[in-house]
Amino acid sequence: MNRNHDSPSLVRSDVWFEDGTVVLQAETSLFRVYRGVLAAQSPIFRDTFAIPQPPTPETYEGCPLVVLPDTPSDLRYFLMATHDAGYFTNSPVAGIGTLSALLRLATKYEVEHVRNRMVAILTCIYPSSLTGWLSRKPPAGYDEGEDDDLIALNLALQHQILPVLPGIYYECCRFQTSMLLDSDEISLKNKTRCIIAKENFMEEWCRDIYAFLFEPDDACSKPVNCLYRRLCWLKQNGSPTLAWIFDGDFDWDTLPVCSFCVDAGKASFYEKRAAFWDTLPTLFDLEAWEDLLSPDSMQE
Repeated sequence: MNRNHDSPSLVRSDVWFEDGTVVLQAETSLFRVYRGVLAAQSPIFRDTFAIPQPPTPETYEGCPLVVLPDTPSDLRYFLMATHDAGYFTNSPVAGIGTLSALLRLATKYEVEHVRNRMVAILTCIYPSSLTGWLSRKPPAGYDEGEDDDLIALNLALQHQILPVLPGIYYECCRFQTSMLLDSDEISLKNKTRCIIAKENFMEEWCRDIYAFLFEPDDACSKPVNCLYRRLCWLKQNGSPTLAWIFDGDFDWDTLPVCSFCVDAGKASFYEKRAAFWDTLPTLFDLEAWEDLLSPDSMQE
């Protein structure tokens, strides 16, 4: 059967090459693209196109018509990424919605270069090293949203991108408990995991990492004076929270204590923060960093 312009429920998308060799349909949206381009990048499409066609195959404007179960928005991003060599340069991934769509379809249709690009973006946002985390920033053109961490958690779990999980779980723990409980983005199991880690482990680590804020060093020559200054600093700045731990370096110039206390505080802070990073995966019942970072950790 040949469908044409008069098919009332079908709408051409903006991904439409006049000399394209196949029309893909997602819901009521149509995309005219190149069979060879898809087959070269995706073994799934290659096998699909190799299936013998019935004597009267369904077509649209003379092209084979293939109906897909994907959403039009997801398919549009996917086809733009596979048909435009400069797509990621000219149209950077705009946010978690685009990333999710491309990761889903690149995984489903086994287009490795697109999947690898999405994994690289997730890894950029949620680095697996402490050095990387302290200097992290989103890719150019990437707009972060309020619920990104919760959406990213589902993405990483669904697609087995294990190295980013500790960082994502940590970010989820920074949500208020009530917000976690009310969220529809993650499962009850993961809500429970975050709340337990947050209230039973992470806040304990926070107190230990910032213990130098609450008592002078043994080498301090004026402990009463330094203790008073600490109390004044805490009154002005508040007690440490989870958000402090990996949000860059501590501003040592603002701590009005003696040089002995500053030096001791730095040594304690950096040592304990590094130890906390090393421990982070186990707080969420994950394997150790070296296992999460193994070559097999990001294979579907």
